[in-house]
Amino acid sequence: MSIFDKIILVRSYALNTLISSLSLLTLGAVISIPAQAAIHYDSHGNVGYDTLAECQTAIQSGTARFYKPVTSDKPILRGSEVSVGTARLGNLAPEYSRGTCDIGTSGRNGRDGVARAIQGKYVPYSPDMVINQYSDVSGNITRVTMGQCDNWFSGPLPQGMPVVTDPVLVPVPAPIAQPVVLVPTPLAAVSAAAGSIPVWVPVLAGVAAVILLASGGDSDSSSTTGTTGTN
Repeated sequence: MSIFDKIILVRSYALNTLISSLSLLTLGAVISIPAQAAIHYDSHGNVGYDTLAECQTAIQSGTARFYKPVTSDKPILRGSEVSVGTARLGNLAPEYSRGTCDIGTSGRNGRDGVARAIQGKYVPYSPDMVINQYSDVSGNITRVTMGQCDNWFSGPLPQGMPVVTDPVLVPVPAPIAQPVVLVPTPLAAVSAAAGSIPVWVPVLAGVAAVILLASGGDSDSSSTTGTTGTN
């Protein structure tokens, strides 16, 4: 192998090593990039998210860009509907109080949905959005649409947000004082605690006292008898 062949071989090896190192660095950089929520835009700047969780997180964090209609159409009564009025989306039900995320739908029956770019995506709607409320003869709401354009939601009502309720504080009952039962201390225990004299000692002392009294009585009687005899 000539000197030129050796130089070419060394250069080829060095080049391959450099390419391998760059490939590993590129792969590591790609892996280290955190996953970002996929956001889709229509030509008017309205957005849609790939998942419901991403859309709800955007609303809860205050970063959501709420949908804004760009067309105008009057309401149309359909089926059993007898009246239509306007209202605020946030007042429709508790699950809409912070706005909502509804999957973008296409147009039908003479009314639009959302732009094709965000159809099938989760679109955030503001709680302040004006809606059309259609009601039947009993006054029940049968469906709602977007107020300005009468565009459709995904169903008669848009999908709602989870309702967060405040925790209920359960009062803790106060502890009940237990009655104290006084148990009389046995006599033997009292005697032992005080270091008392055994029971037989006071009994013996009493017997001795009786004997002593008896002895004293006999002595007095004998003395009296002797005196009487002398007289």
